[in-house]
Amino acid sequence: MTSTNSDTELLTEHFGYPPVSLIDDIINSINILAERALNSVEQGLLNAPPATLGFKPPKASSRKDADAQQQLDPAEAAKTEIEFGTHQLETLLCASIDRNFDKFEIYVLRNILCVRPPDLRNWMRLSHYESLDLSPPSNTPSLDTINHLRRKLRESMRLNALLTAERARNEKLLSELQTLVGISESQIKAEKTSPSQIPPQPQTQKKKSPFAFLHDKGSLTDGGSESPLSTNTAFALSQMQALRALSTSLLNLTPDLLPPPRADGSSAMDIDNEESSGKKSWRRERLEYVEGATRRYLERVEGLELGKYGEVRDGEWQGEGRNLARDEVGGLEQVITILGGGPEEDSTAAAGTSSRDDRMDES
Repeated sequence: MTSTNSDTELLTEHFGYPPVSLIDDIINSINILAERALNSVEQGLLNAPPATLGFKPPKASSRKDADAQQQLDPAEAAKTEIEFGTHQLETLLCASIDRNFDKFEIYVLRNILCVRPPDLRNWMRLSHYESLDLSPPSNTPSLDTINHLRRKLRESMRLNALLTAERARNEKLLSELQTLVGISESQIKAEKTSPSQIPPQPQTQKKKSPFAFLHDKGSLTDGGSESPLSTNTAFALSQMQALRALSTSLLNLTPDLLPPPRADGSSAMDIDNEESSGKKSWRRERLEYVEGATRRYLERVEGLELGKYGEVRDGEWQGEGRNLARDEVGGLEQVITILGGGPEEDSTAAAGTSSRDDRMDES
C-alpha cells in the first residue's frame, strides 16, 4: 500500500494529473460510445416497418376479432417490444463494460502506470528538480537548538518578572525608610532630565520624622569630645555579646550554689519561710542584699540593662566597659522612647529596685 501511494504521488507529479483520472476518462468515453450505439440501434428499429420486424396484422373473421385487432396494433406492439429489448441490451452492455474495464483498470495500475523496479523510485529526479539545490544550509537551526532557545527565552522572561517585582519591593521599602528617616525627595540623587521633563512637585506640609535627629550632627557633637553619645552607644552595643555570655555562665553556676537538702525534708536555705512575728528571715534578707548589690554593680559599673529576674535584656558580654554619665543615660532613654520602648515600665522597675536597694542599705 505504501509503494502504491508512492508511485501514485510520483506519477501525479510527473504527469500533472493522477493516473486514475486517465483510466476514468477512458471508461467514460467507452460509456458515451455505448450509449450512442444503443440510441442508434433503438432509432433504427423504430424507423423500420413493423412487418419487416415480423409484426403483421392478423386476419379478422368476425366483429370480436376486429376489436382485438384494433387493440393489438402491429406498430404499437413493435414499439413496445423495441423499447423493452433495447433496455435489456443496455443493461447487459453496461454490466459487461463495467466488469471488463475494472479488470483493465487493475491491470493498467499494476503493470503500466507504475514504477519498476521499486528501488528505482528513490533515484529518480523529475525535470523540474534539475536546477534545485536541496542541500540544507550550514546555519539551519535544528529542533534541539530551537527548543534550547525557547527554554532560554522562557527563563529570561521569568527572571525579568522576578527582578521587576524585586525592584518594585525595594523601591517601596526605600521610600518608606526615607520617609521614616526624614530624607526629602529633593535630596535623593536622580537621573538628569531636561527641564521640560521635570514634573511639577506639589507643595505639601512636611511632617517631622521621629528619626530626623539622626541627621542633626550638631546635637551629637555639642555634648563634648570626651564622651559623645554616639561613642557611648556604639560601646554599649559592643558589650552585649559578652554580657550574654556572662549571664549564661551565671545560670550554669546557679545549681552548684544551692545547699544540700536536710534529712527532715526541709531546705537548709529556706528563704521563703518567714518568722512568726511576720519579719523576713535573716537568710532572706541576706540573699536580697546580695542580689541588690550585684544588680547595682552590673547596672552602674558594667552598664548592663537587666530584666526583672536579672537576665540581660539586650546584647552580649564582650568585656568590661566604663561608666556612663547621667546625660548619656538620658540620651539613651530618649532613643528608647522614640523607638517605641516602654518608659513607664522601665521607670516603675527602676523605682522598685532603687527603693529596695535603699532599704537594704539601711538594714
